[in-house]
Amino acid sequence: MPSERTFENIVKQAPVGITILRGREMIVEMANETYLQVVDRRDEEFIGRSLYASLPEVREFVEPLLEKVFQTGIPYHGFEFPVILNRYGQRELTYFNFTYQALKDANNEISGIIVVANEVTTLVKTKQSIEESERQFKNLVMQSPIAMTIFRGHDFIIEIANETLLRTLWQKTEQEVLGKPILEIFPELAGQKYPALLTRVLDTGEPHRETEALALVRTQYYYLDFEYAPLRDAAGTVTGIMVTVYDVTEKVLARQSVEDTKERLRLAVEATGLSNWDLDLDSRSIIHSPRLAEIFGHPPDKILTHQELYAQVIPEDLQGTILTALNRALKTGVYQYEARIQRPDGATAWIKTQGKVVYDESGKPLKIIGTLRDITEEKAFSQELERQVRERTRELAVKNEELEKMNTELQSFAYVSSHDLQEPLRKIQVFSDRILELEQEKLSPKTKDYFGRIIRAASTMQTLIKDLLLYSRTSNSERKFEKTAIDDILNDVKEELHEEIEDKKAVVTSGGLGAACVIPFQFRQLLINLVSNSLKFSKEGSAPHIHLQHELVNSSTLSETASPGYYHLTVSDNGIGFDNEFKDKIFDIFQRLHGKDRFKGSGIGLAIVKKIVENHKGFIEARGERDKGATFDIYFPAGGCEN
Repeated sequence: MPSERTFENIVKQAPVGITILRGREMIVEMANETYLQVVDRRDEEFIGRSLYASLPEVREFVEPLLEKVFQTGIPYHGFEFPVILNRYGQRELTYFNFTYQALKDANNEISGIIVVANEVTTLVKTKQSIEESERQFKNLVMQSPIAMTIFRGHDFIIEIANETLLRTLWQKTEQEVLGKPILEIFPELAGQKYPALLTRVLDTGEPHRETEALALVRTQYYYLDFEYAPLRDAAGTVTGIMVTVYDVTEKVLARQSVEDTKERLRLAVEATGLSNWDLDLDSRSIIHSPRLAEIFGHPPDKILTHQELYAQVIPEDLQGTILTALNRALKTGVYQYEARIQRPDGATAWIKTQGKVVYDESGKPLKIIGTLRDITEEKAFSQELERQVRERTRELAVKNEELEKMNTELQSFAYVSSHDLQEPLRKIQVFSDRILELEQEKLSPKTKDYFGRIIRAASTMQTLIKDLLLYSRTSNSERKFEKTAIDDILNDVKEELHEEIEDKKAVVTSGGLGAACVIPFQFRQLLINLVSNSLKFSKEGSAPHIHLQHELVNSSTLSETASPGYYHLTVSDNGIGFDNEFKDKIFDIFQRLHGKDRFKGSGIGLAIVKKIVENHKGFIEARGERDKGATFDIYFPAGGCEN
């Protein structure tokens, strides 16, 4: 009949899988092209046979459901239902949204079931990947040496607070803070600017950063570098705020102490009267202010010649100090000295002169202009002040050394974290792009919009990570060495880089890497960077082959700087290689041997590797040959796990 043919044509052209099953044996009466593609079966081998005969692997999953619908007539709806299918030559875990609807004959008896199915395998796996990425991100936040927390909602409920924040600034336990409003835990913040700033970030979606902000926490004041960064859901709505905090109280107080010392010195200088003078280098005539005559022990209205001034200088200071300073000034342009003079009343005084040489158009010295002041009383004061400054300088030098050490350590952490944090985000973007590419015709406009939002959210998170890492460079990072099986780390790395390895059809082999005392997190990043480097710089048309091996060596086989008992790891590949003249340059940060248009990357990968090796008290060497591959030799002590 025409209506039946119309219905059949509609079913066959439907974008979802549809099949009609008859009888309790579920004989396939009809299946459209979409359904046949989903189950990887041809029309002639599927129609007219029992569903269970064609797809025996699904029987245990679907038979109870089909039987129930056949008996009761009640439809069954499945959402993201897992089914293992044998298709395309392999067993595959798939996911479906489907409906089983009973079909009745003219006597109102159930004679079959119509199945409408839509495969959502890619969507489910992407969602699982996103959830895993979020879990990894939270783990990195919790393990970060930077104080971090996440607030949710306008009550600023504490969702996450890492150990660094709990231990240092808050001095609380997780049980005391999680799930509670921040103002309930720290009511003293209510009278400060921070709640209003949090509300503004939540309402506007604009991040807020400050440096050296003064905050009262509990009963103590702190100087803090902090950032409030908005967190958005898949729809782009701001639902929370990530807070990063770095305590810079000690640094600020140290600087303030130095500034106080400088201010005291400035006031001491201003308390002494200055005199001005202008010396003609040809005629040796001098013009001076009245104060200069007073300093030399004369009435302020007395005009002194250059020769008269020199006559009052203690002879040894004239020869050894002033004339030496004059000769130096004619070469450098700067005239300065301290010397003793004898006043007409027989008293000895100290003077200090600072001047500048003035030149004509041809570069010939014309004159010297400057100032002179009496520093007799200041001498005693300055000596004491210098002693205090030296003492304080020594203290600051120790603190600065500690701060520099902290900064150096955290630069490695920043780059390592950047890799680890951004890799899950990259996967989100890659999988989302693949879904949009492969499922373009199947996705609704709304679904496409959601994936666009996912991609934009991932991009926003990448920017956030980079901003967070700016703070990490001023934080401290613990280095905990552990006896670790290097093969286990390599297996994790291969899993992490699975997609890249598959895309390149690469082979990663190792000869058994043994165990060593390493910082596991950093050493994992070291191997990721080296393997990624080999994948990136592989030759076109040739499958990459990356091989890792190790040996234990002593100082006799190394440079003079090596110590006995070294773990030697070799990573080699068959890629494009490099000229050996660049073997040291490739470890410099942001250095490239190849153009950005051909090989993408930040230019810091091997610099990170070098820093991690140095953190392990070792060193790294590179050797290569153009178009024949590269080899990296890593050496670090194989002794006990000493932090």
